[in-house]
Amino acid sequence: MSALESFDIDHSSGLPVWIQVKNRLAYLIGSGVYAPGDRLPTVRALAVDLDISYNTVNRAYMDLEREGYISTRKGRGTFVSERNDVGAARAADSPVELLIDDMIRACASSGLNDDDILAMVAARLEHRKYLG
Repeated sequence: MSALESFDIDHSSGLPVWIQVKNRLAYLIGSGVYAPGDRLPTVRALAVDLDISYNTVNRAYMDLEREGYISTRKGRGTFVSERNDVGAARAADSPVELLIDDMIRACASSGLNDDDILAMVAARLEHRKYLG
């Protein structure tokens, strides 16, 4: 069983499933579990293994490819990109940093600027103090 096949999707987390898959893959690549040149499971195979939609896995793969983590070779499969393609900073991102990146993108796509995002995060941290 691969590191991805043993990955459990948390449907109660509030985090979209495709982001959970993407973050898990990025973490496994960044931590060296999947090395440059390693072949990843096909979209269909991973969807079956995780019992999720093909489209969900495809969206995660497309985002990872756009960010340079993986590359798809027509008729051959999907492979981990070489480290110099990913970039040292991206390869070292933790799952939490990837989650924060996703949050920032979501906020920006909702029309918030950097100052608004910082103010919202500060307000939520302050609110958290009162919750204990």
